[in-house]
Amino acid sequence: MLRVGVQVSFATLSLGGSIATLTLDAPAGGVGRAEMDSLLQACARIEGAPERIDAVVVTSTRDDWATGWSVEALAERSEPSGMLAPIGAACDALAALPQPTVAAIGGSALSIGLELALACDIRVGSTAARFGMPETARGLVPMGGGTQRLPRAVGRAHGLLLLLTGEDIDAAEALRIGLVSQLVAPGAERDAAASIARTIGARGPVATRFAKEAVRRGVELTLQEGLRAELDMTVILQTTADRAEGVRAFIERREPRFTGQ
Repeated sequence: MLRVGVQVSFATLSLGGSIATLTLDAPAGGVGRAEMDSLLQACARIEGAPERIDAVVVTSTRDDWATGWSVEALAERSEPSGMLAPIGAACDALAALPQPTVAAIGGSALSIGLELALACDIRVGSTAARFGMPETARGLVPMGGGTQRLPRAVGRAHGLLLLLTGEDIDAAEALRIGLVSQLVAPGAERDAAASIARTIGARGPVATRFAKEAVRRGVELTLQEGLRAELDMTVILQTTADRAEGVRAFIERREPRFTGQ
């Protein structure tokens, strides 16, 4: 059972209806092994929860998601069996959740903070938020998937500009280049993200998961291969109870009652 308010060092899970909230609490000294391990555990709890979870809101206990790695994390990064695999696995686990994820970013999302945000499907920011990947300015390379997910989110040119200069950008520029989908007044980002999650949750949960998976696969496929994957998922969806309910609701001119089956 997904227990409400379970605290695992870095990530707190709560469940309201069919919407889960994952709240991150980055320590002042930076994110390290313990935090990434706790994120892995939290993602495993979400994916394995017996309760129906249609969408996940990812937020932070403070305005800033995270602004960098801990000294210990940077010291261990060169170890072949040390930091690289756990950190990559944690961000990958967040990105691989079958449920759509919506990030609510109130302040700075820098370094691993931005990498965590990039692992979410949709990003909502406050007008006071800032975003950046400062690793190269420190003689480092991002190690939580930033070199791959950032260009995929904003395009090669914008991604390289942020990665190679190490400079951060404000919320307006983040919206312009597509790094965030929506900007709201400071303090309103969590409610905005929760509203999007509830809207997603009101849709067919099987369909939204399939749509997310089709997009995820399509990034790594040719157009024709991606279209084939989309067709395959459409065929599978035809066999679900939710699809039949959606058709009945349309014919009867009423709101569908999806069950996730």
